[in-house]
Amino acid sequence: MSSVSATAVAGAAGDLAGFAPMSVTFVSSQDGFVLGQIACPSTICYGLAKTTDGGRSWTFVADLPVAPANSQPITKVRFADARDGWAFGPQLWATHDGGVTWKQMAQPGPVADVEASAGVVYALAATCGAQPCAGGGRLSRAVVATDAWAAVPGIAVKPSGTIALHGHAVWVVSGGDNGEVFVASADGASWHVIADPCPAAGADLQIGGVAPVSTSAVFLLCAGNPGAGSESKLVLFSTDGGATSHATTAAPGRGGIAGGIAAASASVVAVSAQSGASWIYRSGTAGRSWTSAFERGDGGLGIGDLGFTTSTQGVAIYGAPGNSDPSQLLMTRDAGATWAPVVF
Repeated sequence: MSSVSATAVAGAAGDLAGFAPMSVTFVSSQDGFVLGQIACPSTICYGLAKTTDGGRSWTFVADLPVAPANSQPITKVRFADARDGWAFGPQLWATHDGGVTWKQMAQPGPVADVEASAGVVYALAATCGAQPCAGGGRLSRAVVATDAWAAVPGIAVKPSGTIALHGHAVWVVSGGDNGEVFVASADGASWHVIADPCPAAGADLQIGGVAPVSTSAVFLLCAGNPGAGSESKLVLFSTDGGATSHATTAAPGRGGIAGGIAAASASVVAVSAQSGASWIYRSGTAGRSWTSAFERGDGGLGIGDLGFTTSTQGVAIYGAPGNSDPSQLLMTRDAGATWAPVVF
């Protein structure tokens, strides 16, 4: 895919005053980046902050592309290392100097997810210019230090969904109007479709996400039967990359509509949810029991970018810019048992 010439437009004051976090990505226990909205004369302006001490202090990196009136070009950020990163959703922008400068990447349609691991970055995008997209989706990849994107051949995906990586192993859960498509690869070269294991585990359940622990051990999130701001949630565990799986002994609480799933280890797994409140459900016993590690009766501000960088350190974005309550970066240093807001 060719790149589209573009430059970031300065709109911030060059600091983190009024910084409202939108998305977070850590590349090590110490190094991380946060995309946020910042005060500026334009309709919407974005800034990038970074930490090199595990989130204890933050510095401003640069302004990111400014949105045209009544639009939002980016909502998420992911980095592969200290230099190579991507801002996306629905557009796709790339940086190879740690976020100082950015270039827009050509994509066939809105970009739903981007993830990087083992020197390769993957992007899930629609194949048409706007949603809903009857034409389906496309999974593309590139070497992280380049902008040479190419479609992954031989697989069919839908226009929205999530990508999960561990080393060279890849899992993609994509959705549309007619159910979910679950595809996986142990090495990024040979791919196979995995039948959705969730309907067999519970009526009207569908797969909603993958949380890898290793290249073969994964937790799978099943959700369905919504009603009155709640839905059934079930977590499965697989030791063969998702080809076969079994339900964990207990299930997260029914409260809220399921969001993401993340695993710190084969014992610690967390699931986010929101409706009239926001939750992070956590199990420290491989799904044998669950607690509500984070719960706020906030009207449903929501949890995004739930993830673990190490077996003890994790992150999440609470809320979103523009709400009456400011959005926050949450961090845990005790494997998700407690979560605390970060001060920028």
